[in-house]
Amino acid sequence: MKCTEIMTLDPKVCVPEDNVAVAANFMWDYDCGDVLVVKDIESKQLVGLVTDRDIAMCVAKHVNAHPSEVKVSMCMSSPAIACNEDDLIETAIQMMSEHKIRRIPVVDGNGSCTGIISQADLLTHVSDIEPVIAMLKQISVPWSKGESATNEETSSDSTPKEETSAESVVKEEPSAKSDVKKSKTVKNEAL
Repeated sequence: MKCTEIMTLDPKVCVPEDNVAVAANFMWDYDCGDVLVVKDIESKQLVGLVTDRDIAMCVAKHVNAHPSEVKVSMCMSSPAIACNEDDLIETAIQMMSEHKIRRIPVVDGNGSCTGIISQADLLTHVSDIEPVIAMLKQISVPWSKGESATNEETSSDSTPKEETSAESVVKEEPSAKSDVKKSKTVKNEAL
């Protein structure tokens, strides 16, 4: 089974210049814990991801500003761990487990977002549940001090984990970023 067979189509996206209130409204209105960040709405080229936790921590702890005054680029994490449309579900499960992420964006050959796979998608559609259970156990283990999550629940003072293959990682375009998230990698958040 391929990722395209179980992914949620047309995930909500925003651009780095949007304020976090835009992303938070998507999360509220569509009952999701993250929004994919794209270079522009037309190309939907993945540059990062912002979670509800990213917004809460950035706004409340680091920036101490109203969400309408905080840009997504200040809270988002980048680069994003992503799988390709033609990847097998087993590849997505392995990447989610390895990087301890609860959701993984799906991109086409141009790096444009076409979908997202969540834990719920896997539990609903995968017949061999054992690898999914193993993945859930792996991603539920808290990160130890000095480890870093890629796509998920990383503190801003952790060190990055080694990257996967270049085909699986969508790199961020150079842009002015806040000191809050200088070296942070993309995170996905729990449902």
